[in-house]
Amino acid sequence: MWNKEGYAAGKKVRRLARALTAFTVCLAMMMTGMAASAAGPEIPDLNRKGSLSITFTVKGEPISNGNEVGIYKVADAVEGNGFKFVYNDTFAEAGEMPEDLDAVNGELALKLEDIAEKQKAPLYTSSQKLDSNGNVTFSDLEVGLYLIVHTKKTEITLSDKTKVVYTINPFLVSIPQKKDGELVYDVTSKPKVSPEKKVTPPKTTPPPRRIPQTGQLWWPVMALGVAGAVFVTFGLIRKMKSN
Repeated sequence: MWNKEGYAAGKKVRRLARALTAFTVCLAMMMTGMAASAAGPEIPDLNRKGSLSITFTVKGEPISNGNEVGIYKVADAVEGNGFKFVYNDTFAEAGEMPEDLDAVNGELALKLEDIAEKQKAPLYTSSQKLDSNGNVTFSDLEVGLYLIVHTKKTEITLSDKTKVVYTINPFLVSIPQKKDGELVYDVTSKPKVSPEKKVTPPKTTPPPRRIPQTGQLWWPVMALGVAGAVFVTFGLIRKMKSN
């Protein structure tokens, strides 16, 4: 037997189920959109300051003793598919910024160093001296791409007493850097360093001592010297008498 009240109740349940299904679909779409946004490129805070800490060592031994490094800011960060770097006016002649900086770091750094020297570009901050552990830190750095160069080379003494002059090859570091999926503004770096030349102090050897040959007789030499002195004296006396 048809029940009018039961039919109405069933209709309400069906409407509620459809509404609940629609809500679930909308919620799933929102979650998907949020996940896609989170997985997309992250945009850095362009107003945030960072730092760069560098350690210079060779075979575990620090480079210090007055060696200094300096930095140039070669490019600014701009928003675009996350963010990208654009050369500033001083380094604009370098051309288009490569997409993969890691692949061309050393080669591009040499090119930018040549431009800096040609343009007589000022350093971003004053040169910093490496401490006894080969460490140096640049603080309060704007977001951007930086060129690190060796500004003062000095001789260092290794643990085996060898004296060496090392060259710190120019290299590029970006602030921020992406690490473990997050942007890091306080960057650390440990670049490669190559020896330039070894300094070996000249060996100083004392002059050889003249040693008489074994068995050499010295009394004839002395006798001849005395005889010569006697003849000279005798000649002087005769000359005086003749005068």
